[in-house]
Amino acid sequence: MNKKLVMLLILCTVILSGCWDSKEAGRMFYIYGVGVDFKDDEYHLYAQLIDFASIAKSEQPPNPDIIQAEIGHANAKTLNEAFFKLYQSLDEELYWGHLTYLVFSEDVLHAGKVSDIMNTFTRFNDTRYQTWVYATRDSIKDVMLTKPILNKAITLSKLSDPLNSYKQYSFIEPINIRKLIVSIDEPNYEVRLPLVTLTKIWKSEKGSNTETAINGIGIVTPHSFKGFLTNEQISGLQWLSNETIRTGISIDLKPNSSSGNEEKRLSVVLEKNKVKIKPIDTNGDVKFDINVEMVAIVSGFQGNISEPEVQKIIEGEVKKQIKKTYEEGLNIDADVYQLSNQLYRKEAKKWNEIQKGGDIKLTDDSIRNIHVKVKVNSGRKSLKETIGKKLR
Repeated sequence: MNKKLVMLLILCTVILSGCWDSKEAGRMFYIYGVGVDFKDDEYHLYAQLIDFASIAKSEQPPNPDIIQAEIGHANAKTLNEAFFKLYQSLDEELYWGHLTYLVFSEDVLHAGKVSDIMNTFTRFNDTRYQTWVYATRDSIKDVMLTKPILNKAITLSKLSDPLNSYKQYSFIEPINIRKLIVSIDEPNYEVRLPLVTLTKIWKSEKGSNTETAINGIGIVTPHSFKGFLTNEQISGLQWLSNETIRTGISIDLKPNSSSGNEEKRLSVVLEKNKVKIKPIDTNGDVKFDINVEMVAIVSGFQGNISEPEVQKIIEGEVKKQIKKTYEEGLNIDADVYQLSNQLYRKEAKKWNEIQKGGDIKLTDDSIRNIHVKVKVNSGRKSLKETIGKKLR
């Protein structure tokens, strides 16, 4: 009996030994980012391969001159054909499980190709729905080759980890593939893609560095593109999102004062944003009431000012920014606050009555009321200067 058991164990060991279908990590290339352009009726695919061997053990590569990534380019009538061209040029198998971000060019948006591209990518078994999505007006290749400042690993760039900086300054909400697909499938749901730009703000002993920054949004529908809005045009967007974690504004204490005069400026940090949008049926016409609540922490000012004054100033400024951004959206025929979707979710019957082709007509007075409530936290009993000015 024991001999039979031993022979059975030996046989099982022979049969089960080995991993015939295993893949060696060192015998694969890892695709980390993809950029898509569309010119002359052809897709231009940019694939970023990343070398995890040089950055896996540290957040900072040991050698500042080491090549962390390479960009491959292929063009074809379809995305799949472009992929196959890339496969033919590679020495190893390409692994898609680490794809972290997608970048669409302005031409892709104008051509209405976002839905087609999403349909292609989501058919890959290894596609992660947490992959971040962006738009850009700049060279896709230059955007994808931009390194973080201080020679940080390219895996820590703004494109691959937007939530890291969003926690400190929540201006434009990042969007991933899952949210894009859910949003774009809704009736009249316009998607706001973060607009990536190249900028030069930081310098080192070697000169100016090129960094990526989010400087606006591109508004797309399933098969059309409404246009871009810059940061200056969408300042009100941050107040109409419950995802806003922390942001800030600076305001003139006196409307007629020079904006460059620090002594007449108030700076505050705003947190705990809560938004409620309520559609109101007024004799067959739909209006919207917007209620916003937040906490303000005074971070900088000169002169003495009371909490009620701070509250009034902030509430007025936030209300003004909400109105301005709404008007900027109307200028490009965009529902920047997705008010139509609010009506669809809360009053579907009314939405069906007034919608035309999935759209509801928005006008300058579609927003009936904007109510902003700010709770001021000065961090001390009074808003007086810590160090007063001496008279001479």
